Amino acid sequence: MIKFKTIPFPKVNKVIVYLTTSDVFNWALMAVMNGFVGLYLATKLETDVIRIVGIGYGILSLSQGLVQIPTGYFIDRTKSDRDDIFMLLFGDILMGAPFLLYPTITSEYHFFMLQFIIGFGAGINLVSWRKMFAKNLDKDKEGMEYGMYETIMAFCIAFFSLVAGIIANISETYFDIVMAGIGVIMLSSGLWAILLLKLEKEKNG
Repeated sequence: MIKFKTIPFPKVNKVIVYLTTSDVFNWALMAVMNGFVGLYLATKLETDVIRIVGIGYGILSLSQGLVQIPTGYFIDRTKSDRDDIFMLLFGDILMGAPFLLYPTITSEYHFFMLQFIIGFGAGINLVSWRKMFAKNLDKDKEGMEYGMYETIMAFCIAFFSLVAGIIANISETYFDIVMAGIGVIMLSSGLWAILLLKLEKEKNG
């Protein structure tokens, strides 16, 4: 009787899977927003849109930069991974919630305020996510896991861009729906942080 040798499947690293999925529903959509915000503001504000978008992204980057070192210092001082996960969840909420208010934008200052909040959340999210991802990479598989992450993100950005562009092009009302819908989906990325909390609880018994 011929015996066939079975090929063992690699063990799935759930933490890496959850973190990657969290980014799909967060940073992949942020990448899409970078291409849509200027066009969207042109439907809301009549003049100086290029200047407003430039200032807005400057505010976002400044806000993100200001919070990253304090966030890194805090999560390094706390030994429990639960603190990292809670910070990730907090960042998810701050990044997603402002997009729900995009359809209500009536002035550049409203936009600037929302950009500041998004940047603040992005800084918290990014530092927490990178620490957890780096800590949970499998030894001698780092390149493959980073490669899988980047590939998944690239495909998802392409898909989200295609769908958002088609829907937003229908009418200004649908453009509003796309922006608010992106906010809802970004908020849902926090569900994966909750699953990480559950996984952490199971690991610690």
